[in-house]
Amino acid sequence: MNTLKILFLSAVATVLVGAAGCSMPDMKVSEGMQQDATAMPVVGRSAFRLSIGKEKGFGFGNYQLEGIQRGWTRKTGNEGGNLLNVAEGYQKYSFGVRDTVRQKTFFVQAAAMLRSITAEAAGFSVDLNKQREFLRVAFHSPESGEWELSLADPGHFMQRKNFLGKLSNGTHEIEVFPLYRFEGKSLPSSAAIGYEFSQEGHVLATVQTMNTGKVWMKNTLSPDLRMVLASACGSLLLYNKLDESN
Repeated sequence: MNTLKILFLSAVATVLVGAAGCSMPDMKVSEGMQQDATAMPVVGRSAFRLSIGKEKGFGFGNYQLEGIQRGWTRKTGNEGGNLLNVAEGYQKYSFGVRDTVRQKTFFVQAAAMLRSITAEAAGFSVDLNKQREFLRVAFHSPESGEWELSLADPGHFMQRKNFLGKLSNGTHEIEVFPLYRFEGKSLPSSAAIGYEFSQEGHVLATVQTMNTGKVWMKNTLSPDLRMVLASACGSLLLYNKLDESN
């Protein structure tokens, strides 16, 4: 092995060790998620996710994400499958969520777009003048029907009041809010580091998307609703924010 290669590998190792030692603290969650809820660290999620093709699955608690498949991320196009009417800049991905205890699997499809004027999806239409990107997720539960997750994100903490998010099956609607604050830190992140799922003022689940990830879920939820929320959280753990470099 030549000297340059040795120096290069040493530098890479130093960077990786330094990054591991400087990992950020967990996201700050609501008081309700600190009581009567289970915290589930994400296991097996890579910090370097592929932009196309298959990638390794990961899990949290009883839930395992598998069969992860990403399509091309494009700058222009006029199709987003049956999830979005897309004008420009979009990504697509799909995966399965398996409950390893109940031995049930949901198939999840997702698509996102960047810098369009409007977004249209069944049951959800939004003017994107104040939102930077739009994420759309769809999956089916044999017990509770078709679920759709829709997020319209302005992309910055200072514009957080313009964030729009909901998870719904047409009968039940769960609000989704972005989270920006770290535990023990006074200054917020400029971009969302996680999301909170709330219904009638009660937080049901929270997902931390930075670092390796973590999911919190209320212990009193029905098995089907837990599976629904696990699917939504999984889609956000796989979501690569769209920007000029991605």
